[in-house]
Amino acid sequence: MSHRARWGYPKNLDRNCAQGEVSMFDRVRGVNLSGWFILEPWVTPSLFAATGASNDGELQQVLGPAAYNERVREHYETFATELDFKRMSAMGLNAVRIPLPWYAFGAQNEHESYISCIDYIDRAMEWANKYEMKVLLDLATVPGGQGDSNSSPTIPDIVADWHSSANGRATALETLERLAERYGEQEPLLGIELLDSPVMSVRTGLFSTSVGIPRHYLRNFYRDAYEVVRRHMPTRKMVVFSDSGHPDAWKRFMAGEQYQNVVMDLHLYHFRDETAQDITSPKGLTAALNRNKTLIREAKSLKFPVIVGEWSGAAVLSGSSVTPEGRRAYERVFVSNQLATFDAADGWFFQTWKTERRLPAWDARVALAPLERAMME
Repeated sequence: MSHRARWGYPKNLDRNCAQGEVSMFDRVRGVNLSGWFILEPWVTPSLFAATGASNDGELQQVLGPAAYNERVREHYETFATELDFKRMSAMGLNAVRIPLPWYAFGAQNEHESYISCIDYIDRAMEWANKYEMKVLLDLATVPGGQGDSNSSPTIPDIVADWHSSANGRATALETLERLAERYGEQEPLLGIELLDSPVMSVRTGLFSTSVGIPRHYLRNFYRDAYEVVRRHMPTRKMVVFSDSGHPDAWKRFMAGEQYQNVVMDLHLYHFRDETAQDITSPKGLTAALNRNKTLIREAKSLKFPVIVGEWSGAAVLSGSSVTPEGRRAYERVFVSNQLATFDAADGWFFQTWKTERRLPAWDARVALAPLERAMME
């Protein structure tokens, strides 16, 4: 039986669900809620203003635990509200992906202190339920660092020391189990993503590999994490894993009958790596769109359901003649054209719902608002 046939969401994509697991949920059309529980300067620069900090951990070092936690508490309270969920639903969105830190339940030691965000996740679940939306919980950070999931979209720095840390793996598994235990049976839960875009080590030559987490380590972690969350989460809920930018690396992965409703997540960006194309030219735009189609096709060939967990309107726009208004126009065209490439995928989450500066390529309120609802469906 294929992974696709075991997937309980959405109903129009699965005609072989076990009795009692058929959902009335439509195809996933969602947004990320980045910057809520993991502070990110590109989302909320005001939180980092005049501190010199470039990420969450540095901000705590600068402010000290007490002042940091007070700032975080106020941010948790005000950044996302019921009104946001109401507006998402009104726009035609039916799901939200929420990146979470490893300290979601709170953590404290002699070096750092983090307050819990669980009460606010509870609220998100209530709001999602009220507006008939689903929630994908995404473990986005782990002790030691596992990649660039918490980096600014303009900073390509990569840190992947998680697999070398003493307690990183155990902490990640514990957090995932606690999330599954608390939310696994709740109606709004779409599923749990086991790790957000870890940087995987791949072969670059006959005797060389790139910097990153070894493939076998990730595979073993995902298998163990699957067992942990399935103790508390029924098979109608998704278990999602990242392709780490290499969908072809997951052949014969979790192929046994014991693995139910396993979904692959692709992140499709076009602004900072060696494949980035200048979308101001028809050739560049076509190449970028074809890349989306190729990666989705490769992933689908492995018989997994596939979601695009992150994408945006950001791209290379070369030439000093492109005005700010022209840039926004190109980005709007790019967003609408990318949506058409996702037809073969089983759903998508735009990056992200909101930013303080309403960044046109990244803020769904700007990027998706001009689109007809039919275009997103």
